[in-house]
Amino acid sequence: MEKSKKFSKIYLGITQGAVHTLLLLFILGIIANLYIEIPSDLASSATWAWVFSNSAIVVIHAILGMILLLVSIASLVLAFLSHHVQWIIASILGLLFTGLAAYSGSDFISNGQTNLSSLLMAFGFLGALVSYAVVVFHPQKA
Repeated sequence: MEKSKKFSKIYLGITQGAVHTLLLLFILGIIANLYIEIPSDLASSATWAWVFSNSAIVVIHAILGMILLLVSIASLVLAFLSHHVQWIIASILGLLFTGLAAYSGSDFISNGQTNLSSLLMAFGFLGALVSYAVVVFHPQKA
């Protein structure tokens, strides 16, 4: 199998996994938003300690989010190795939106659960989902 085709096959598998992970992150995020109450009077330095000792849902959500960030980087590398311009663009956007969601999620936990952080996290999720879903549902043939 030609290297480019091999990278393309791996890329499509990773991108499909990213879409599934995003959907799982969405479900965990909604559960956390509805059922986990993070005390607003915690100092920002103590917030993560509280989360890791009191909220398995948020911990799993955060760990999966960081894994997704690494997958987004791998996706971008594979897109470049596959030489597909549309995949490169989708992967750049997916990485940027995933980074936005990760940063906003961390800010949400650390700085008093602001509505803006929650909104930016949601926009990051939606942007990443659309970026990767375009590739999964309309793959360019190698």
